[in-house]
Amino acid sequence: MLESFEISNFRLFQHLKVERLNRVNLIVGKNNSGKSTFLEAIQLYASNASPDVILDLVDSRQETWFSEAQPKSQNLIGNFVRHLFFKHKLPKINEQGILLGEVSSNTKLNIGVAAYQIKISEDIIRETRIEGYQLSLFDEDEDFSDLSNTQVFLVVEEGEKTKRLFRLDRNLTNIRLARSTVLYNESQSTWQIVSTENMPSYKLASLWDLTSVTHLGTEVISALKLIDNRVSGVTFVDNIYQKSSDGNRIPLVKIEGIDDLLPLKSMGDGMTRLFHIIVALVNAKNGILLIDEFENGLHWTVQPKVWDMVFQLSEKLNVQVFATTHSRDCIEGFDSAWNKYPDLGAFFRLDIKDGLIKATEYTSETLTDAIDMDVEVR
Repeated sequence: MLESFEISNFRLFQHLKVERLNRVNLIVGKNNSGKSTFLEAIQLYASNASPDVILDLVDSRQETWFSEAQPKSQNLIGNFVRHLFFKHKLPKINEQGILLGEVSSNTKLNIGVAAYQIKISEDIIRETRIEGYQLSLFDEDEDFSDLSNTQVFLVVEEGEKTKRLFRLDRNLTNIRLARSTVLYNESQSTWQIVSTENMPSYKLASLWDLTSVTHLGTEVISALKLIDNRVSGVTFVDNIYQKSSDGNRIPLVKIEGIDDLLPLKSMGDGMTRLFHIIVALVNAKNGILLIDEFENGLHWTVQPKVWDMVFQLSEKLNVQVFATTHSRDCIEGFDSAWNKYPDLGAFFRLDIKDGLIKATEYTSETLTDAIDMDVEVR
């Protein structure tokens, strides 16, 4: 479990340090203060900078866009990966890139750019990393002719280990084609993520298939009973009339006293959101759960009960939870659960000060006092 976290040169964060994390962590802050970006940094770290996660992160923000009118190509200077770095600018080759890890760790993940020289001798291909190479990818008058026998990669380094992720002198289509033949499974830990729009249908169905036949399925049904105590079961079925890019299996709910199975979505946004959160939580056992805008669809009256269940299940299943919110009701629900489980929670706010984002950390006592005194903590 992460006890602290430090981020450098990632998106909005030139440098951010959070000294105290815990089992269940709630993050608040104004728009564009870095709440979702913090979750992305945790996801990138948990995945050990998986190339697939990197592609998902830039895709989710539509940063892979390309137009015939775009002045820069997607190769090197205009590569979409630049959006992951502070000020949307790739570092120079072999310079420090994105740093992610615990505050006290001396071996943080370093995601940067490296160049390898290609030499062919007697039909043997040799690749040698060019050390001390400080070619800037951004000088418009830079002479790139010396790159003819050189391949430029996005790399991740941890201590003495280096892994090449993908070539930056290829466009997005070629990167995806290369990735489709590669299995990458060197994550720091298991993780699940519930975005503001919930999980894709195909993923939710797959996770429920793994859960419904275990004792954890009963935990999910118990959670749904917080909204409607008549819920007795959930199943997924094919919907031949509604096919979409993320699958056509839909969840149906069994309600006591009603013969028909009802679509989960017909039970309201709160039931749907809760199902996504708890299914993701039980499938993040011994890992990490990320929830963006926890409160979406959940009525304020049910949020303390949901937080109570999240605290209990995260401790039981050894899951570390990171959630964001804009809602005061959500904060109050979290505070209520944190007071019941004082050793399990952490709360911090992200603020922009002098152009930099800083974290203000609260104890359980200071958060409760702020709420009681009607002090704005969001």
